[in-house]
Amino acid sequence: MTSLPTPTLTETNVPPGTSRPWVNRLIHWAVEARSHRVICLVLGIWLLNGFDLAFTILAHENGILSEQNPLARHMLQKGTTSVILFKIGLVLIGSYPLLRFRQARITELGTYVIISAYALLAFRWSICFDLYAATITGPIDYAELQQLLQTTH
Repeated sequence: MTSLPTPTLTETNVPPGTSRPWVNRLIHWAVEARSHRVICLVLGIWLLNGFDLAFTILAHENGILSEQNPLARHMLQKGTTSVILFKIGLVLIGSYPLLRFRQARITELGTYVIISAYALLAFRWSICFDLYAATITGPIDYAELQQLLQTTH
């Protein structure tokens, strides 16, 4: 007894006389490209989270950070190890759904939103430390502050 070949989903939707292999390759490439983009964006999120963590710890140690998150404030008072482990745990938990559903369009869009937010946060940290570096040697007047802010934008 021989079994008849069953057509795949893409073969049933292709009109007769149309070349099917390039359509399948195009669909496969588009899906795989999204998957690869999401993986790269998640790596970028990890990198920017590392910068955020380093700047948070540095700002706390220099006394220029007033942490508003009560849990993070408590951990910073106890030591930096707990904050590091907490941040790594949160990023691991948050990365799982992004990597699990990396082929979905909504995941790619969400990943772009997350990395944009962290990029904006990194920019704000940059301005914060520029101002801190300018004022560490002594007081700064308003004109110097405006000039400093114009050079950072």
